[in-house]
Amino acid sequence: MAPFLTAALRCAPILMSCCTIGVSTAAPSADTHAIARFDRAVAAGLPRTIPVPTRAALSRGSDPTGLLVVESHLDIGVRFTDGASGDMYLATWQGEPAVVTRSGDHLDITVAHHDGISVTGFDGDSDAAHVIESTDGNAGMDAANPTFATHAQRRSDIAGGNPAALPPRTTNQHPTLTFWMFLHDDTLDLDRKHIHARYVAWWIADMAKILPTRKLWAIYSQQVEGVTDITYGSETSLRDWTTAIDLYERRNKLPRVPGKFEYKFMLVTNGEPMPGITGVAWLGGDEAIASLSGRYTIVAHEYGHTLAAMHDDAEVRWSSLWPCETNLISGTVALRSNCYRYSTKNERNMRVHIAREWTVPVERHPHGIPLFCK
Repeated sequence: MAPFLTAALRCAPILMSCCTIGVSTAAPSADTHAIARFDRAVAAGLPRTIPVPTRAALSRGSDPTGLLVVESHLDIGVRFTDGASGDMYLATWQGEPAVVTRSGDHLDITVAHHDGISVTGFDGDSDAAHVIESTDGNAGMDAANPTFATHAQRRSDIAGGNPAALPPRTTNQHPTLTFWMFLHDDTLDLDRKHIHARYVAWWIADMAKILPTRKLWAIYSQQVEGVTDITYGSETSLRDWTTAIDLYERRNKLPRVPGKFEYKFMLVTNGEPMPGITGVAWLGGDEAIASLSGRYTIVAHEYGHTLAAMHDDAEVRWSSLWPCETNLISGTVALRSNCYRYSTKNERNMRVHIAREWTVPVERHPHGIPLFCK
């Protein structure tokens, strides 16, 4: 791992967390275990087709294997709350586009369907697949009028880190954009790797296509005093979260190098961050809150706002005779599915924002510009 990221991660307390969903069986041999097959195939070079067991096939008593075609490795860094690093891959699973996350003793295959997300996973002590299939109902929506922070309100006075921990200043070093997710204490009973597989994996894989000149990281932290235990659920939740993470960043001197190394912070909660909504963010800012009671697009929606994606530039697309909503749709309709993509306009908004915020000097909270705009 890059030394500057190691310095940042030292600030995050690590608590061991493991995947607990699965079928309890005797530990499989290294020759037959799905994870061992995957690792051997990837080491041999990509693309590669891997036969792995499927719970559905086993339950029918038919062919117990499905075909996973691993196409390419994604240049995305992942660090979970237990300290395990993750690797991500573009793949095809049972003929459908998929994203694979491999970390520690765990393997998850994420497939986005028109009506929800399915995850086929494996852990180290069983070769049987555990499958999570959930429809994506209209559990809630983002604020119809999101909270805005203009470009000029971005922080420019964050304390820098140790220069020795910063990324090397080489011409081939991609700028780093870190999506740091702090899991609120009220989510402790939820599997961390499955939060990633359901809400984040498909999205950050798409972000790698949208921002190809950026090295992306997804970092998860939990049980951070004064950060993951804050009270939320009121009109001041976003302001309170911004204050908490600002203090955390200053106290730990997280390294920021404009044009080289930046963060976007999210508080991931179980309940609604504000009455009646499931997400809130600063438009073009660095902080957001997303509730797991929202749709599977909630993390994409709120992080999109921090990158200047807007409701007005979202769209409804028609494909295969069924309409789908792009990630920034505000008023969702239950009869429409998710596209699990941003609109073309919002992809452009995010690229323009990234290029601008790292090249234009800014002043934090200038006089006369309100923190909250309707």
